[in-house]
Amino acid sequence: MSRRLLLPLLLAVAGCSTGDALMVNQARQSLVGLPADDLRLCAGIPDREAESPGGTFWTYDRGAPASALSGGLPWVDVGVSISGSGECRTTFHLVEGRVRRIGYSAAREAGVMTDAACAPVVRGCMRMLREGAIATR
Repeated sequence: MSRRLLLPLLLAVAGCSTGDALMVNQARQSLVGLPADDLRLCAGIPDREAESPGGTFWTYDRGAPASALSGGLPWVDVGVSISGSGECRTTFHLVEGRVRRIGYSAAREAGVMTDAACAPVVRGCMRMLREGAIATR
């Protein structure tokens, strides 16, 4: 495949994971103060819950949907396939019924950006926060 065509394909994959990584990073600050019931509403029921003297920890294990770009050139016997998917563990630390901190641990990264695989957990919360359907304080 021509290098002129390969570079735009690589940039497209990187661009998708960049937006997700930025949103995940923003969620780490924007969702602090969110009440537990609103977190359940926007992120769903956690996969695991643990209590400690410092608060409650809700953990969500999610996989980012697989995405792929593939193509070939009919006049050249060459094909390129680029795919990205990932798995993430997102943990919310709740104190007195409100989000205090958020931690991300991606087992496999989606695309090229750190923590982009965690986007499915916080995407709904960030959208509802933007729309005013939930509030942090």
